[in-house]
Amino acid sequence: METPLKMDVKDVQRDWIVGFSGEAFSALVREQAARFAANDAVAERGVLLAESDPIRFSTAFFAGLSLGVPLILANPKWGSAEWAALSGLVNPAMIVGNMPMDTTTREGVHHPLPGQILIPTGGTTGGVKLAIHDWASLLAATRGLHDFLGGDPIHSSCLLPLHHVSGLMQLVRAFSTGGQIRFDEAVTAGYCVSLVPTQLQRSLSDAAAVERLRVARAVFVGGAALPEALAAEARKAHLPIVQVYGMTETAAMIAAVPAEDFLNRDAPGAAPLGEAKIGVDSDGGIRVRTPALFQGYHGREPIDLAEGFCTGDRGYLDERGGLHVLGRMDRLINTGGEKVDPAEVEQALLQIEAIEAAQVVGEPDEEWGEVVVAYLQSQSSLDTENIRQRLKEVLSPHKVPKRFKQVDAISACQAKSVG
Repeated sequence: METPLKMDVKDVQRDWIVGFSGEAFSALVREQAARFAANDAVAERGVLLAESDPIRFSTAFFAGLSLGVPLILANPKWGSAEWAALSGLVNPAMIVGNMPMDTTTREGVHHPLPGQILIPTGGTTGGVKLAIHDWASLLAATRGLHDFLGGDPIHSSCLLPLHHVSGLMQLVRAFSTGGQIRFDEAVTAGYCVSLVPTQLQRSLSDAAAVERLRVARAVFVGGAALPEALAAEARKAHLPIVQVYGMTETAAMIAAVPAEDFLNRDAPGAAPLGEAKIGVDSDGGIRVRTPALFQGYHGREPIDLAEGFCTGDRGYLDERGGLHVLGRMDRLINTGGEKVDPAEVEQALLQIEAIEAAQVVGEPDEEWGEVVVAYLQSQSSLDTENIRQRLKEVLSPHKVPKRFKQVDAISACQAKSVG
């Protein structure tokens, strides 16, 4: 039977959000659904969710799902350039969250279809992109992980923002498998938690955090490469690490390394989850096929997904069919699990009068994996603090360079640190 594109609001009534009764949450969902339904334009233009509070986000998300209206997720911390880019892609009828977008009708904007869930992705070049999913693709992704974990309810301790696919899917997994979710750091026995390597490194320096993670059902680590030194430290601490591979376009995880393999084998490969198929093209590019695959990018040219999706990552399959990811095939920088398009940062830098040329790169960093570094060409001495503040006005915090280096010419890259 085909998976429905919306869910029944009565399904949220059970007590599944720790610290919040199912009855109270269900009442909030019904109230929000009534507000959405009262606006005739919502069915066509959708609702924008840019809410950092997890209960308010969850309320709006399930209210929208119950009606089958388009849902558009956005990062509340975006800068003005990102909001401007989003406004060229969508024209929501309602906004949940205090965001600088106009809800009046605009011409020339392509509206999402009923039941579509648009999730922002930083894993591709070209600025803001919205991966098109629906309830069926999110449930397909959940089934793959559910089977991998043995079929029991998935309880989640969610430490990631819900506008991000890795946070959103923790909500979906707990809801759809009969599990529970909590929005705090109190990881308890039997709960799953998702971390990026930067978070794992910080946790390993905190004895209390290590004890919390040790009793977790699984500690999913993804979003960026896991350095071998960090992996060795996690093994030494006997943490139930499950290395995962996935992206917004696949509704998060598509492959994983079981915790026992991580603990007992060096550099194990990740096995596909559920019905996912993973291959490597002749150029080393990773190509995936899965029922959880997105339908393309909203407002962009259609993508031919008949032969699967080329992820933009490089890798290989070992003799057991395990996937090993080697890095990116493009210029994208992965800093603490967040993807940064250097061209977007370069464009913002070139709007600053004194900067004649700019090159943005990722440089290795022990804590972040990579950090964003800007090489700048200018005839005058640059005030990097002023540059940093200017960038914060238009870009998300993770896109602002950690270091600036002034050079005589970009091609020469004979840098002298200026901040």
